[in-house]
Amino acid sequence: MEAFILARKSKTIEPSDTFDDSHEYRCLRCGDSWENPVDKFYKSPWSESFEKNSRYAPYCRKCVREMFDNYERKYGTNYACIFLCYKLDVPYYYSLYDSIIKNNNKFSIGLYLRQLNNRQYQYQDFSQSILNEEVGKRKEDYEKEKEVRWSKQDVQNRDYAIEVIGYDPFQDYPEEDRRFLFNQLSPYLEDEETVEDAYKLSQILQIVDNNKQIQQCNVKIANLDPIINATDIKTLNTIKKTLVESNDKIAKENEISVKNRSNKDIGKSTLTYLMRDLREKDFERAEADYYDQLKSAGSQWATSISQKALLDHCLFDENDKKEIYENQLKLIDDLYKELDDKKEQVRLLLVERDKLLDEVNKNGTS
Repeated sequence: MEAFILARKSKTIEPSDTFDDSHEYRCLRCGDSWENPVDKFYKSPWSESFEKNSRYAPYCRKCVREMFDNYERKYGTNYACIFLCYKLDVPYYYSLYDSIIKNNNKFSIGLYLRQLNNRQYQYQDFSQSILNEEVGKRKEDYEKEKEVRWSKQDVQNRDYAIEVIGYDPFQDYPEEDRRFLFNQLSPYLEDEETVEDAYKLSQILQIVDNNKQIQQCNVKIANLDPIINATDIKTLNTIKKTLVESNDKIAKENEISVKNRSNKDIGKSTLTYLMRDLREKDFERAEADYYDQLKSAGSQWATSISQKALLDHCLFDENDKKEIYENQLKLIDDLYKELDDKKEQVRLLLVERDKLLDEVNKNGTS
């Protein structure tokens, strides 16, 4: 089920519609003029450049849209936004630019300029965007800044989930949702049977996604007025109820414990849980030492049994034997080459060690 998004009123500073009526307001691009600039020009309320123009930027709204389209065709959407912010002397923020695209599937310069009426952008013009190093910021830089806000536990849950599943199930989600989703998913992965059951895992991912949408509804309800927005709140509660019922149905049909996970020791004896617990404690030897395992008595015994079983029960014809012989020759040749390379590395390291020892001895006797 898709997330339900309701537009809610932001805390904004409404720009004043007062203006100096002693002169006309002319667009510097098309030359058209109006006695009343309201709804004809965008206002740059904190710009000193347009103080004598009642703080209206000297480009009509039609020309602003046309300039944006021209810049977009030549340089792309992001640069077009930056150029228009410069011309209108308003602040540019990549976070605002990115959020408009994510929430509307496309960018609108008019919507961007209206969003600048929010309180966090007051007292700012384009100069602040330069001082704050917003101009030139790339998507990667923005994502890194948001990554910093992830706690150590958040990062552990994310890395643990990706390692256990083998891929990032939330790769295309917004960064602010990914943290919530990974923290929701992580407890379910302590059960090895769940991880090995692809269908059950897909149902858990659906439950987690539903939980994200329930959380979004809760946040929106918390920011609505219970009297003025009663209809919207009722709609959101209906959506929540549907999502909760969906989760209960999925959980019941697939024997997934979504609520009342009373047995806190479930899964604690599994290797998956133990490895995760060791990583969270920064235990240096939590990762398996595969070389030691390979050389262990148990591994050697298992290998010998496997080889003996092949010899006793497999019937090889002449072609099979020839192929095995050729493969073994190639393998032996490759291993000898690798051994020679390692010997040379050891020789060079010994030479380097002798040089360092001579250096130490010289310094010691001098």
